[in-house]
Amino acid sequence: MRSLRLTLLSPLVLLAACQGAAPGGPSAPGHALASTPEGSVGRIEVRHLDARPRLALVSRDGDPAPALVVSVATDLGSVATTALASVVEARLLAAGFDVDARIDRGAFRVRLLVRDAARVAPFLRALSAAFAQPIAAGSPEVARAAERTQALRSSPLDAPELSPIAACTGQLGLAGAEPVVDLATPAGARELEGWRAAALHAGHTSIAAVGPAAFCEEAARAAEGIDAWPAGGPPADPWPAADTVGVYTTNQLGRRAARVTVAARVASPQAAVAAAERLGAPGSPLRARLSALPSPFRAVEVLGVARPRGGCVSVTIEAADLPTAPPVEASAALAAAVARQEIRRGLSAPPNPDVATRQVLTAQDPRDAGARASWWALSGSAPGAPPERWATALGLPPSADPPKPATPGEAGARRFEAELSRALAPGAQPSLERRALVERGQGEVWVLLGSPCGVAEEGLYDAGATALAALAAVQTRRRELDVTIEPWVTADAVGVIAHAPFRDERETPAELGRRVANAAARTVAATTLGPEALTLARAAALQHLEHLSGGRAAALEAFASAIAPDHPSWIEPFGVWDRVASGALETVQLRWQALATGPLRLAVLANADASQAAAAAEAAERWLAPRLTPRGCGSPDGAVVPRLGHHDARLPAGAALSQAVVGARLPAAIEASPTARELAELTAFALNGEGGLLAAALSPAASTASPAPASAAPTKRPLAARASARVLGGTRAAALAVEIRAEAGELTEASARVKELLAGLAQRVTDADLGRAEAHLARRERDALAEPRRRLIHLFNGRPSRAAAAKITLAAWRAFLAGALGADAVVTVEARPD
Repeated sequence: MRSLRLTLLSPLVLLAACQGAAPGGPSAPGHALASTPEGSVGRIEVRHLDARPRLALVSRDGDPAPALVVSVATDLGSVATTALASVVEARLLAAGFDVDARIDRGAFRVRLLVRDAARVAPFLRALSAAFAQPIAAGSPEVARAAERTQALRSSPLDAPELSPIAACTGQLGLAGAEPVVDLATPAGARELEGWRAAALHAGHTSIAAVGPAAFCEEAARAAEGIDAWPAGGPPADPWPAADTVGVYTTNQLGRRAARVTVAARVASPQAAVAAAERLGAPGSPLRARLSALPSPFRAVEVLGVARPRGGCVSVTIEAADLPTAPPVEASAALAAAVARQEIRRGLSAPPNPDVATRQVLTAQDPRDAGARASWWALSGSAPGAPPERWATALGLPPSADPPKPATPGEAGARRFEAELSRALAPGAQPSLERRALVERGQGEVWVLLGSPCGVAEEGLYDAGATALAALAAVQTRRRELDVTIEPWVTADAVGVIAHAPFRDERETPAELGRRVANAAARTVAATTLGPEALTLARAAALQHLEHLSGGRAAALEAFASAIAPDHPSWIEPFGVWDRVASGALETVQLRWQALATGPLRLAVLANADASQAAAAAEAAERWLAPRLTPRGCGSPDGAVVPRLGHHDARLPAGAALSQAVVGARLPAAIEASPTARELAELTAFALNGEGGLLAAALSPAASTASPAPASAAPTKRPLAARASARVLGGTRAAALAVEIRAEAGELTEASARVKELLAGLAQRVTDADLGRAEAHLARRERDALAEPRRRLIHLFNGRPSRAAAAKITLAAWRAFLAGALGADAVVTVEARPD
């Protein structure tokens, strides 16, 4: 297992002198490191001397010894750069200076700790002479260079397909059968001399001095006093001609693993290195999004590289155990597309040129500070450069175990490139259905991000998995970036609600909108669920079910399973007890991943203006993975046929009361009608409460109903039973249900009375019942809409206000009841303790 390596932010520095950090897009022409203002705690001065190398002076106290570091950009490859570094190092060692060399693909650095400031001028003269002296065949320095260049064969790149990436990042190494010049021959020595003349001169060189101010001044005087520097122009640092895609095999991976490396050559070194900081940071969107993919990947290395012209940012990601489907090319392409999206976003951050200075000053070793300072002084933006260039490579194990690896080479690259093109195509880019409302002056911004599919895809064996996933995801995130996050679970839609006030007076409305939307979207699209979160979610879900319907929710489970036999969660979206209690982590994670693949809808209650809502939507879309195939809400195979009649269930031993649920499935033709839903809720209000129709049926003597006529049947005896009605389910399956709690001896009679009541309800209801129910419904709606949460949910659902709805008449209500209820449409569940 490899831990994530982020250059300059970890002790595992690969390209120490070629990295730093400073956000921003392409900068103005010039070099990346600038002098700090007078009086700065950390003082850096950059001097551009005529016909001499650039000079970076880093004044600081406390180091055991000052340091001098020389950086040279060769414009050459690994072999030539290694050879030149070896020659310069050998010449300086021969002159009595205890230097060491650090070598990259197209640059090297020579480092020296200076025990005596009087040695600065002699060192710089020796360096100038090392650059200027021609190379003679057969000399000891040539032997040293030959030995080092031949040693490059011992640590080659994994494959030639990685060469474009190495060219971007500066990684040292050979690819495949790449030739190595034999420097021990006269021809090899002549080629080495040509490299010296082309690269070892002032235009390709920068020097940094790190130490007390007096030492830096001594270094400056010494540099200005030497006139013998070989002259030359700045590095060309050529731009890649085209994007590249490759597939290769490597023995470094397990049998079902894959590795993807994505590198981008860009015009700004500051932007490249700053992007690497953001991409590799703990909890970065890149890492979160990769871990939440259907085939999860993880970032193992992030590089940010400053170059003489522009920069490079590279991300290497791995998957350890890919499934047999989809094909490995598709999974890898999806992960590569996410990496490219995050690299682009990292590159687009606002500029902050001071970060490069911070990277120099935070280096602990003065040699590291000098390496960074000298390289940044040599690096610069590439104004007018061609568009950014991308290099992408997929590494696979040399195994035929599932998933079957793509064929390396040209054919495999074509397949992988086709999948990558699909993942990056405009049609694959995620988008949200947006709904927004501006409520200027409210204290918080509210965001609801969810799936309008709800629990559509749940069946008998995973009933409640989506609700469990929502609870676990929120438990995982809890309070994200000072944002309150809540689960939202209904039969028709499942998601999360996030809300927060302004953090302080400096936070802009757009920043607040983005912060809240980021928290919601990250919870939905980039949350990997863990065992602890699932345990807490399961406890909450079971507590909810028991609160709704008593011990183990047995009566509710039996009723939901009778109304929608293959989809009980369509009636109760929190599912059934046994499935919730035993839901496996993998099943719950897959349900959450499926929800995140869309379709998704975003509702925003902005407290400033429309642009705040737009900023929130754009922030939320950032977290969504590309969609390789369009996805809609699942639909059942065939009609959902309820199991009518009587059903028995068992309550846990020791339950105080028996339970019954009596109700009817609302006809499919009216389930999806908002008016029908309101009529069903109106019916529940007419049945419930003091003076309601249920009270009259179960306890006639206590009822406030009008006296019965003389010809009416004798009044039935009151029962010590309680009953309440509610509407369950959503647009795919809905039911009006009456729950009864009574002593075991009275349960059957109470159920019979409720069933009789429902069967004759269409003839029994009056204008008085309608008026009382409407008043309760209007009061509930008014009270609910005082909460932003309810207004947000209405916005998400597209539900009109009751004020805009047509007046309900008694005739319309009775017609609804006649169509929805009846003795032949009722389901009765009776549940008694074991």
